[in-house]
Amino acid sequence: MTKLALVLRGIRSTQSKNRGAGRIRLPITPPILRKIRAVWNEDPTNFDCIMLWAASTLCFFGFFRAGEITTTCTSTSSYDPGSHLSLDDIAVDNPAAPSILQVHLKVSKTDPFRKGIDVYIGRTNNDLCPVAAMMAYLAVRGNNPGALFRFKDGRLLSRVRFVECIRAALARSGLDQQKYAGHSFRSGAATTAAQCGLNDATIKLLGRWQSCAYLLYVKTPRHILASLSSKLSNVQT
Repeated sequence: MTKLALVLRGIRSTQSKNRGAGRIRLPITPPILRKIRAVWNEDPTNFDCIMLWAASTLCFFGFFRAGEITTTCTSTSSYDPGSHLSLDDIAVDNPAAPSILQVHLKVSKTDPFRKGIDVYIGRTNNDLCPVAAMMAYLAVRGNNPGALFRFKDGRLLSRVRFVECIRAALARSGLDQQKYAGHSFRSGAATTAAQCGLNDATIKLLGRWQSCAYLLYVKTPRHILASLSSKLSNVQT
């Protein structure tokens, strides 16, 4: 079995359990990310578009499950500071000129004891830069505490709403929106990483796959993990 097949086998297994066997969920890769960005860039100062783009790049470059960066519903009453991603979970290496974004994930599927894990994402210096996207969003969001991602009207970004917005952008791009879901970012990141020639251990470390949970304890320097974001963003096919 090829490296890519090994990486994606676990993803397909998860999808079949959660959504039913036989349903196709295509990966969101850099070219598709650019199509989404083109739609939202039609109104570049729109608060919600800036927020959604930051969430999308974070989801892709962080190998996140959509549910890990969103809330359970749009109501502020659904926000749980003990599990949902908040403003306090975001940090950068240099506020004046950030090159590394640190995301503290308090809860994840592969962390049953809620020890938490820090995910490092690097600047790519191109149109898909997740660090630039996050800084642009934080500039308009402000420093109000609470859930990280929220719409201008105060509603929180739930997983369901996030998928709806992504699918709407995909449809406007001429793609079949029903073939994509929240997990498409994670599978897209794994697919792209394999295309970049990353080895199995690195891909599983970046994706925090349960099958190789021990890799979470490998002491890989954060600057090496962050430098991989630039590689992922340069894939053209």
